[in-house]
Amino acid sequence: MAKKTTLKPISLSYRAVGAAAATSYTQVMGVLKGLAIAQDEPDSTEIEAEFYDSPFDIIYQGKPVTMTFELANYDLSELDDLFGGTYTAGTAGTTAEVYEGATAATTKEYEWKLDFGRGFGSLVIYKGLTVGTLKKDADGALNYSVTITSLVYTDTSVTPNVDHMYKIIGDTPSA
Repeated sequence: MAKKTTLKPISLSYRAVGAAAATSYTQVMGVLKGLAIAQDEPDSTEIEAEFYDSPFDIIYQGKPVTMTFELANYDLSELDDLFGGTYTAGTAGTTAEVYEGATAATTKEYEWKLDFGRGFGSLVIYKGLTVGTLKKDADGALNYSVTITSLVYTDTSVTPNVDHMYKIIGDTPSA
């Protein structure tokens, strides 16, 4: 197995959590430069020893993977699926199309796939809690600041059930 440096995201897409492998993803291609992926260091709790300098044990509590980006190039019809609210199509020559934003912060859960141009093929977040907030910088476009936070997806189609958070898809070995 060869070591690789994975870089240059080339596409981002989503589909329903737990969808069959044959289910296609919906592309989200209006992402501004600056997409970031992070996982904070876990919290730790030390079980202190009375007579020693080092603890008896350290208990770690992990943190989720987060992906953040700004979505600047989009169709109004895409927004209700991603962020809640409602979309109404326009009528030729009489009314404009309208996206009515959700009246309360709305989250959606999707499986997200980020494909790369170099290195390993993809990063998949099995169950990403997705939230978008309206944003416009002084000299920037009207966009949505999007945060995807990984949750644990439990695959109940297998026995015993299997929990997943994310996976990195590499190369298919040659014969």
